[in-house]
Amino acid sequence: MSTAPAARVKRFRLAGYHCAALPAIESAIHTRFLAAPEDHVRAGRVLRETTTRVTGRVAWEGVGPVLVKFHRIERLRERLISLVRTGRARAEWEAARHLHGMGAPVPEPLAVGERRSLRMLDAAFYAARYLEVLEPVSEALSAQPDAMRQALLERLIVLIRGMHDRGFDHRDLHTGNVLMGPGPGDRCRLAITDLHRCTWGRPVSSASRRRGLAQWLHSLTSYMDADARWHAVDRYLNGEPSGTWHRDVERRIARMERVRLKSRGKRCFKNSTVYTSDVGSGQGWRRRDLTLERLANALAAHDAARDPGHPAFVKRSSKGLVTRHGDVVVKERLADGALAKFKDALHARRHASGYHNAHCLGVRGVDTARPLAFVREDGRTYSLFEDLSDLPRLDHLAHDLFASDRTAGRRLLDASATWLRALHRSGVYHGDLKGVNVLVGEENGAYRFHLIDTDRVRFFDDEVDHRRRIKNLSQLAASIARCVTRSDRLRWYRRYADDWRPREEEKRVAREVAAQLAQKILVVDEPIE
Repeated sequence: MSTAPAARVKRFRLAGYHCAALPAIESAIHTRFLAAPEDHVRAGRVLRETTTRVTGRVAWEGVGPVLVKFHRIERLRERLISLVRTGRARAEWEAARHLHGMGAPVPEPLAVGERRSLRMLDAAFYAARYLEVLEPVSEALSAQPDAMRQALLERLIVLIRGMHDRGFDHRDLHTGNVLMGPGPGDRCRLAITDLHRCTWGRPVSSASRRRGLAQWLHSLTSYMDADARWHAVDRYLNGEPSGTWHRDVERRIARMERVRLKSRGKRCFKNSTVYTSDVGSGQGWRRRDLTLERLANALAAHDAARDPGHPAFVKRSSKGLVTRHGDVVVKERLADGALAKFKDALHARRHASGYHNAHCLGVRGVDTARPLAFVREDGRTYSLFEDLSDLPRLDHLAHDLFASDRTAGRRLLDASATWLRALHRSGVYHGDLKGVNVLVGEENGAYRFHLIDTDRVRFFDDEVDHRRRIKNLSQLAASIARCVTRSDRLRWYRRYADDWRPREEEKRVAREVAAQLAQKILVVDEPIE
């Protein structure tokens, strides 16, 4: 990175905004932007939108394509914080000016503006040169040949080390915030974006370096295994003693993954580009691709299908009613009797557990019925899910395959054992893991297993413990018809237990499973409906 003189800026006030901009940009701001800044951004190509921020590509005459971020500050807490802390737009402007002046690969900053009342921030914008042919590394990396991908990752490690050595700490560096141009990875153009959290002007501490490197490597977990990350740390250190660097970086990556999963798991309860709290006259949440009209129609059709003879009726128990309408399944939570209603009132958060758990499973990459909505209206509680009824149940499929083709049946059991082992290792536990609650699809000749009835799913930071594993094993074993022989069940268990515990433990664990099976109703010939 070479040092270049920072371009001069012109400061002015317009339409309540205190602005700073390159001289060539001032006229475009006067004529095209500040009359209605948010509308102007929306009139271009919206790239990203949240409840308080919209980012878009707009064309300014004489300037070309410009990336504009408009911030709307509505919460009182954020407005109060703006009294003592630099706003996000201005922080990004200052960091970009500094980095661009040093020759760092960042988009050229063009303008910034803030509007305040009583010294508190109301709205702000930041404009930078739009890099037309560049796209995020997260989207472009997979298109690179293996050798060029490795060369690109090496370049980026060197770039991160160079920024740290020059006193710059990005503090939010991941593959979505690094852009790359077309061409091979060893020489394509690079650009770093989203600089609002960047700090500079003082040496970057060892802890900050490790955190920044771990954050970058965490965003590359789908491309780099532990050995590749080890090599990346060595490349960053460039011959310096590693000490505890490798262990510390891996520990930080594991912690970041736990935080990521928990954070993304809460997004189904937040207004965003995917979810909204607008569910009509009731309260709750829905995916935006499920329109209000479809939601209302599904709930109305559900009310009309309460009779077991209705074609849309699926099942009814003391706890719930399930109906199916096109590609939507509606589950209504029932509470029969005063005691059940009292328990429901005490544990109101459990009403949304199926909806929330299905979303969390999707975040973890576990196949499930996509959650569409959770609604409470007139004292009634509904959860809406994607309809996967075209997929066969695990118990049905196992029964049919072992009756017709035992080799195919064993292939199914081997795949299900491997799937369940991976599920438990990732910390996912289903409290009612029966064949009826596992649907089986097939993709490119491989089985894909989908968990449904997710009300009793739980998530753990570590692997599922021994007691819960035994419970799941006995639940699944009890629900599979006895046409699956004892030898095939032992084969299934050994595939599940492979590389999990020493072989000498198998008999003890088998006795524990058998003890639990003795207390259950076992399926003999036909799967239980």
